[in-house]
Amino acid sequence: MPNAEQALECYLSIAQAIAGPTDYELVLENFANRLRRLIAHDHLDIVLLHPKGTQICYEACMHTSWSHTRNPAKPTEESPIRAVLRGDAAHILTDDAWSDPVFHFEGSDSKPIFEANLRSRIVVPLRVQGELIGSLAISSHKRNFYSEELLVLAQGAADLVSAYLFALERGKEAKESAVTELEATGRERTLRIGALRLTEGMERERQRLGMDLHDQTLADLSRIRRRMSRIEGGSKAAMDEIAAIQGELDHCLDEVRGIVEDMKPGVLQLFGFADAVDAHLQRCLKNMHRPIEMHVDDASNGKMDDLQGTVRTAVYRIVQEAVNNALKHGECSRLDVRIAQAGTNMTVTIDDDGTGIQDADLQSQSGISNIKTRTDLISAQVFFERPDGPVGTRIRIVVPMNAGQVESDIT
Repeated sequence: MPNAEQALECYLSIAQAIAGPTDYELVLENFANRLRRLIAHDHLDIVLLHPKGTQICYEACMHTSWSHTRNPAKPTEESPIRAVLRGDAAHILTDDAWSDPVFHFEGSDSKPIFEANLRSRIVVPLRVQGELIGSLAISSHKRNFYSEELLVLAQGAADLVSAYLFALERGKEAKESAVTELEATGRERTLRIGALRLTEGMERERQRLGMDLHDQTLADLSRIRRRMSRIEGGSKAAMDEIAAIQGELDHCLDEVRGIVEDMKPGVLQLFGFADAVDAHLQRCLKNMHRPIEMHVDDASNGKMDDLQGTVRTAVYRIVQEAVNNALKHGECSRLDVRIAQAGTNMTVTIDDDGTGIQDADLQSQSGISNIKTRTDLISAQVFFERPDGPVGTRIRIVVPMNAGQVESDIT
């Protein structure tokens, strides 16, 4: 039995041996080797409690299925030393673990006790600032090997190592959390890149379709219109029918020209965002059968045109959708679009004095759903609000100034 001076010397040696290493296996081996000078043992393990009623075991000297498994986190309720881990017992001191009922109960994971020939055992708790964080178990192949005095020394060693193990565990958790966050950030970044490329691809396809409509469909309709204008003679009824068809063709030509311009926004590319929005409002106004006041106010001094090209085009499409919804469904008599910069964000606000947006509208698969999808694709935000009272709708789009730059970083 070591005296107090020997015990103090051993504790100092343990402190020196475990200070510095961050690898659990190395810390445990150093601890076990130095502790052997104080308490002889053939097996040593440390159990650390984890959330949701699980634990992880680390072993020195020899290894069993307690630590060597694909899933190291095991239920504490199945642990043969659960009495200490649950705080039900202050410690366990046994002369023969093979026959001690404290280790053997229904569902107990006590098989390694026999396989590793663990007979005499000391089990003491690990605590940090009064909180139970795990246990230290020391075992010998011999029976009747440990005493109450050695139990006290084992608890002293446990108190010495517990704070260091706790710090290692918190560091491990912080590292895992950082890795998880980094992976999530990487996934988000990949999704944003994919979304921006999808948006750009959709825009290219949209413009291609616009060119096809311009080069083929518009040309075909115009040719048919010219041929019909050259038809002469025939009955009055036939000529009246031809005139009616010509009127419908003229209307179709106007509609297709508007669609082509929407799909191939030349004003946006040539003159900028605010002018493109104003041009869209003027086209809408020309096709309306009721008077509507429309205004565009660019308080950002053209800052929207500093956005990455794909993002700027996507915001323009969102504004188009919002304006079309207001004119089609809102029965408004006034519509205002305001562009502004707020810190590191650009905002576009579309106000109308129509019937107001309803909760059911926000759940529908209509133009509102399209707006939400488009904003998600460019990592922007959209808010649907009632500006004043029960009537009217405000759609506010918030776009980070650096939206889309992630794509530029990798190309």
